[in-house]
Amino acid sequence: MRRIRDLGISIGEMPSGAWNAITDVAGVRVGHATLISGEGALRPGEGPVRTGVTVVLPHGGNLYQQKVIAAVHTINGFGKVVGFEQVRELGVIEAPIALTNTLNVGLVLDALVQDAIRQNPSIGVRPESGSVILWLGRPTTAT
Repeated sequence: MRRIRDLGISIGEMPSGAWNAITDVAGVRVGHATLISGEGALRPGEGPVRTGVTVVLPHGGNLYQQKVIAAVHTINGFGKVVGFEQVRELGVIEAPIALTNTLNVGLVLDALVQDAIRQNPSIGVRPESGSVILWLGRPTTAT
């Protein structure tokens, strides 16, 4: 695969890493899974299937407990995203970054939530994150 630097175009002032890839950044890990099943003409609900997911981990620790400073920017608004608003408001991410196709965003989100809860059973029990506790109703005074 040709990269933009192969064409003599350099973005930024710093040199690229050994592989000219995100994994040149210490601690960053990237994984990918591809699902290919079936052959022939498309039969909705049956196949063939061609899909996948790429996951980026900013570090090897527990992202929920060791959040990473982050920012987001929407370029064309065409994709489906989950979590942008939390990053905009808090400036951190606390879960892996996952890239997949539009129809699998929900499935990938469910998998990431299950993994986060497995690693951090207190999620949803205590407000440790960007959780906001809303007081619904009028405060009362003890008499």
